Amino acid sequence: MLGKLASFIRPAAATAVPHSPLLPQILHVLGNDIASAKSFEVRTSIAIDHALSYFVLQTANIPGPLNLTEDNFPASPQLAGLFPEAGDVRRAFGRSLAVKSSLRPLRQAGHEEIHALLGLRIKPHGPAGDAGEPTPADHVLHSLAPNLESTRDSLCRAAFERILKDFAEHVEKLRRRQRLSKLEWEWNLQHDVVRTVETGQPEYVYAEQELTPDKLLNGLISWLEKPEAFFRVMSTRDDEPALAPQGSTAIPALHCSDRRKWRICFIRFSADEAADALRSETHNHRYLFI
Repeated sequence: MLGKLASFIRPAAATAVPHSPLLPQILHVLGNDIASAKSFEVRTSIAIDHALSYFVLQTANIPGPLNLTEDNFPASPQLAGLFPEAGDVRRAFGRSLAVKSSLRPLRQAGHEEIHALLGLRIKPHGPAGDAGEPTPADHVLHSLAPNLESTRDSLCRAAFERILKDFAEHVEKLRRRQRLSKLEWEWNLQHDVVRTVETGQPEYVYAEQELTPDKLLNGLISWLEKPEAFFRVMSTRDDEPALAPQGSTAIPALHCSDRRKWRICFIRFSADEAADALRSETHNHRYLFI
């Protein structure tokens, strides 16, 4: 188990299910009314533990940490397999919004080495007939933390929060419009479900009927019971370019709310080197949307 998340994922006692410490977050995002649903604490805690357990297993499949530094670039075949040139390492530090927002407090706390998730995209082949190899590009950092365990925890929490926020937005859409077609309302696990075209007269669902505490809880649980629809670490397909730096495990693909295609691994790096890159970069714009 991983750090703080290990305390959230506990086996059920013989007589009772422990209440998840993340229940207050559910109430904060969805409102207190959902707490009046039947068996709210027990049912929600079981669903939360299921989702978090899944995320823990998924993050365990991410390779790394890889030592990331521009200084070692000429002598590191691992870095050469992920970064076309040494300057890309510096740009990864300087242009990542996560570095801009998280690095300073980590340095102030005395952490000299930082861990993070590295995401990169594969630039497609050039014009028709170009036989050049696909190129890693758009390198970005996510989930900065003082150690690998904390980075994994941060990534798990980000994935959990994405399910919760997406569900809240789905509910708010019905609340705002007061009615949605049944197809649109039930099309909730949007990453896995192929939407079909409605034929004939559409059926509608109404906010007054659907947004009761019991139905809200049923909907939330159905999302938490399918976390793979929102976050999945996958091997690349045969028709996708492989990325396996020398001496390293193949870099897997990430399926998440970000519709851009990312390859991911864990890294560790010098806080001072990242801070220097950040000071020289004025265009902080890269992000990975979990």
